[in-house]
Amino acid sequence: MCDEQTRQLLELAKEHNRPPGSRLVLKQGTWFDKLCWIIQIPLRAAMCFSVIFIFFMTYFGFILPVSWAKHLWPRLYWFLEGKLYRWLQAFIGYWGYTAGYDIYEYGDDITTYYRDERVLVVCNHQSTADVPVLFSVLQSKGVAARKCLWLMDVMFRWTPFGIIGNSHGDYFIQQGKATREKQLDLLKSHLRNVFWDRDRRWVILFPEGGFYYKRVESSQRYGKQNGFPHLLYTTLPRTGAVKAILEEIGPRGDDDEYSRRERSSSKLKLLKDTVEAIREKKYVKETRPPIKYILDVTIAYPNGIPLSLVSLGFGTREKSDIAVNYKIYDIQEVGNFDLFKNLRFFLKCCDFCRKFPVENRKYGIFRGTV
Repeated sequence: MCDEQTRQLLELAKEHNRPPGSRLVLKQGTWFDKLCWIIQIPLRAAMCFSVIFIFFMTYFGFILPVSWAKHLWPRLYWFLEGKLYRWLQAFIGYWGYTAGYDIYEYGDDITTYYRDERVLVVCNHQSTADVPVLFSVLQSKGVAARKCLWLMDVMFRWTPFGIIGNSHGDYFIQQGKATREKQLDLLKSHLRNVFWDRDRRWVILFPEGGFYYKRVESSQRYGKQNGFPHLLYTTLPRTGAVKAILEEIGPRGDDDEYSRRERSSSKLKLLKDTVEAIREKKYVKETRPPIKYILDVTIAYPNGIPLSLVSLGFGTREKSDIAVNYKIYDIQEVGNFDLFKNLRFFLKCCDFCRKFPVENRKYGIFRGTV
């Protein structure tokens, strides 16, 4: 069972207990506000569904005519595909903005990390609104927005975004003890075939493996039985996928098997190799730059009560602010790929993850460095 503090936090999410900033429009607005909201519902519903359908058709309408370049000119193909993928994120990410939910970014300056570096992005997971929030903040992250690789649950594979994500190179993982080892081997194989060949920069996942309110009870029980710190505002992370990612595309020794091939002394051959290297970005495939940093992303909702995809799409809750905090770590802080050392590192992240929202959730305000 949850402890008393956690139970109080979950009780706060129930509608009759919600403080200002987290209430439904129909519960706290004037009659005029309620009437306006009711009128907007069919319009917003039409907007959300039509945008998804139209963009789905547009994506394949643009990508199919240039499919010839996928093998003949990969760099051109993945550049165009990445642009379309980023625009899809923008369409979904701005649902919340049009409904009056503003996002503010805090914490470390990550400008250089989305321009030139390979980064593993880990984020706390509270609701279906987390992904659109990340979509929104990715729009200001340069090439990382179109050169990211998402790890998502297999249930999303056949959604419109999942179909496009599958074409983009995202990975859909099936959870469960029965398929764990097989899934991790498949993940490694996928990263080996996609991460460098398509010049990906960020790998994004939710290490908690599920929504907070679904996992908090079992997480606290497992932590108590195994001597882990008591976590109130987050759950114990599952490090299997993180371990597989770091083993496959993390730091390597100097004796890397993928060394740069020597160029031919022939000028004609040199010119041919140069043109081909530009088209395929071969220097990335051959040098295989590894992940060097871990970016811990903390999403905090007003009063600790997360919005949902329905809230963002239809504006069911009163206007409020969402905070996104960044904390960057050098990959060397993980030490090695030992499971429990990885877990201790992520518990360090979780410790900050809970300290950041705690001060701000109580009053529905957010403080920090923009």
